[in-house]
Amino acid sequence: MKRLKRGQKVQSPVSGKVYEIVDVLGEGGFGAAYRAWELNRRGKRYDEVCIKVTLDQTSWHRESYFGELLSRSKRAIQMLDTFPLAPKSKAGRMAFCLVLELAEHGTIVDYLEATGRPWGEKRAVRETVALLKLLDQLHGGSATHRDLTPMNVFVTGKKGALKLGDFGIARHALAGAPQTIDAFNPAFVTQGFLTDEHRYWRAVDDVFQMGQLLCMLLRGGDPELQLKPKDVAKLGVSADLQRVLERAIGPRKQRYQDAYELMQALEGEPDPEPVKIRSLKGKTVVFTGPLSIRRFDAEVLVCQAGGAVAGSMTKDVDVVVQGGRSPNYKDGHKGTKLKKAEQLRKKGQKIAILSEAQFRRLVREKD
Repeated sequence: MKRLKRGQKVQSPVSGKVYEIVDVLGEGGFGAAYRAWELNRRGKRYDEVCIKVTLDQTSWHRESYFGELLSRSKRAIQMLDTFPLAPKSKAGRMAFCLVLELAEHGTIVDYLEATGRPWGEKRAVRETVALLKLLDQLHGGSATHRDLTPMNVFVTGKKGALKLGDFGIARHALAGAPQTIDAFNPAFVTQGFLTDEHRYWRAVDDVFQMGQLLCMLLRGGDPELQLKPKDVAKLGVSADLQRVLERAIGPRKQRYQDAYELMQALEGEPDPEPVKIRSLKGKTVVFTGPLSIRRFDAEVLVCQAGGAVAGSMTKDVDVVVQGGRSPNYKDGHKGTKLKKAEQLRKKGQKIAILSEAQFRRLVREKD
């Protein structure tokens, strides 16, 4: 793909906005990223942005889709414009452009090189948890990122907040069915992907990459260096964090199964108790209290597991999923649904009351 030149102007046929290219920020397998200025109606420089240009229509569609999906997320690089760029000649190829928020400090790799030192445990964990909250929204909606590398994590603002970008190979699972792998960065995956042992990318594989990212924040240095569980002790972190990291980057079947579980572990929450029911198939489920994911996404998970969702407590309800405590119910007071469930249980109705962590474990995809 031919590079855009310094001073070259690019106009969006969709929004009509004009952008002036400044310099190249980076190049990769799917295209190039440029620093650019958005120009106002008078042709004056208005706002500094990043423009990604690619010939790959699929990755452009995915980034555009996830850019719209995460348009209100404070921990995702924001998409400002998206459009095709027609060739100037018949021999040329159609290019596809994304205009994105410019991370003033670059990637986390750039930031650590500039500062010359790794992060302390408290800051590294806090920022990782912030990214995991975003990733939890994706996992809760049956989506995976698949490219959680230090080159796709950006640093913004005076306090150096982390933001996630580059959703070019992210995927949604349709109706809960796992999607076969069509692309990945070989430097940031386990041996199972390189030997074709793993056919599907799952949330647990995003967890591995997030664990490696946290290790990189704590150690600095080569971003492509992948630690093994035995190497974690050399980081000099607390015993609790060492245990979490060893599990996060350990064998696939022993890892935290999604962003929610890893986030809970980093925040010091104990593992959920085993669930007494094996499946939600044929079960009627009621939700009460706020969840970490959207209620709609939680209801979709129930339907994908073969269950049904009820809006209120009735004699047909089998499972109550109890989220966080509502601010309306303090000092031990319980909501209407939970009180009704307890009354029905006393009358002999079999109702399982699950925490969100137990619910998420129950509906998770099985290998």
